[in-house]
Amino acid sequence: MLFIIGVVGLLCLSDNNTALERTYEGNVMTLTDLSRIDRALLSNRVKITAEQRDRNPESARVTQQEVADNDAVIDAAWEDYYPQRLSGPQEREMADAFIAALTRLRATIAELNAAMIGNDFDRARVIATTTLRQQYPEALDAIQTLIDRNSAQAAEAYQSAVAEYEWGRNIIIGVMIGSLVLSVAMALWLIRGIMAPLGKAQALANAMARGRLDNDIEITSKDEFGVMLRSLQAMESQFSRIVMSVRDNAESVSSAADEIAQGTDDLSRRTQEQAASLEQTAASMDEITSTVRLNAENAAEADRLVHDVSHRANVGGEVAGQAIKAMEGINASSRKIAGIVGLIDEIAFQTNLLALNAAVEAARAGEQGRGFAVVASEVRNLAGRSAEAAREIKQLVEESIGQVDAGSELVNRAGQALEEIVGGVERVTALVGEIAVASREQSQGIEQINTAVSQMDSMTQQNANLVEESSAAGRSLQSQAAALLKEVSFFKGAAATTVRIAPVASASPPAVVDRGVNRPVTRQRSASSARDREDAVEEWSAF
Repeated sequence: MLFIIGVVGLLCLSDNNTALERTYEGNVMTLTDLSRIDRALLSNRVKITAEQRDRNPESARVTQQEVADNDAVIDAAWEDYYPQRLSGPQEREMADAFIAALTRLRATIAELNAAMIGNDFDRARVIATTTLRQQYPEALDAIQTLIDRNSAQAAEAYQSAVAEYEWGRNIIIGVMIGSLVLSVAMALWLIRGIMAPLGKAQALANAMARGRLDNDIEITSKDEFGVMLRSLQAMESQFSRIVMSVRDNAESVSSAADEIAQGTDDLSRRTQEQAASLEQTAASMDEITSTVRLNAENAAEADRLVHDVSHRANVGGEVAGQAIKAMEGINASSRKIAGIVGLIDEIAFQTNLLALNAAVEAARAGEQGRGFAVVASEVRNLAGRSAEAAREIKQLVEESIGQVDAGSELVNRAGQALEEIVGGVERVTALVGEIAVASREQSQGIEQINTAVSQMDSMTQQNANLVEESSAAGRSLQSQAAALLKEVSFFKGAAATTVRIAPVASASPPAVVDRGVNRPVTRQRSASSARDREDAVEEWSAF
């Protein structure tokens, strides 16, 4: 029905569109062009009348130009109309008559304008009152005839469009009334065919809602509703089988939950024992770490002191070397002094010999040499004292040289001893440095061990938390299994059996071992989610 209504509507719209297009192209545009021609003719008539009144050649020239402009408008409009918009032979005859009248009128107007421009006003007046007065109405009547014909054609097209609209409207109204009657009849038939199967489906759904899964309904129809009822019956059978299976699985889940709860309690006790052992181990490692750290600090301090002693020993060795060099310089100077003293002793001996010779010569000279003998005697005395002093100085210098040699020997021994001390100190420094390095490495190793123990402690704490959550999950699973059994027991099928719902054992959650404040351990509580429960079960199984 809707298709018929749509087809009729489209046909009517197509006809109306064609009629409107034909009316617009054939009449409206034609009337527009003819009206432009009519207005231009009337404008020329007004201008020629004004020209007759003015009786001025200049005004006649202006009028001649204005008439030429209006003629151009007339020609353009006529070219747009003729011959493509002619509706038939009769309209062509009317158009040809207008062209003939227009040609005659234009010739008369041109003759009149020529007379006006040539100052022949009397002749112009005669033309205007005779020929022009007769030709103007002919041209205007001819154009008006064309206008009236196209107006009549437009009115006929409008009446035709109205008739087509009324025809389409009546057909659509008739089709709509028929569709309404047919729809009511089909609705009554559908209601009668739908209500009975829906009533059976409703009864089956209500019985299932009351927990009855052994319903038996009679299905006689083979249409879609029969298929639906058979599907509902199959769904009931399948649902009954699923409920029985869920009941059996719920009992199995309840038993498994009991075993999981018992296992998690055992695991909790062992985790607590392990946490206590780790706590004692961590405390011992703290003490060992403190001792090793103190040894490392003492070794570092000893290394520093040994380096200081080594530096001082090196300084002492350098001072001893300088002292040896100074003693060697003193020894060399003493030996030079001894040489000088020996030279003085020889000079005194020679002087004594010379004085002795002088005394002998003075004795030979007698009285003349007495004064010289006195001088020689004094010289011998001086030479003797000089020799005595030189011997004493030589003895002192020899004693000084002996002491310097002994001092040099002692200084050499002291230098050798200092060198041996420096070598020993360097060896001690190396050993103490190795001890310090070993102590630092030992301290770092102990700290790593302590860190590992702390991590083990943290992991043990996390395991305890997981065990606690696993225990809670087991108790929750017990509660959910009991609730599931209770809910499933609501349904009664062909294979229904009495189910005993085990009470949920109340158990306190395992205590988590507390830790000291001297070893902070980060505790991470996982959220109570399905994924955490799976992780807890996996860890319990692995344990």
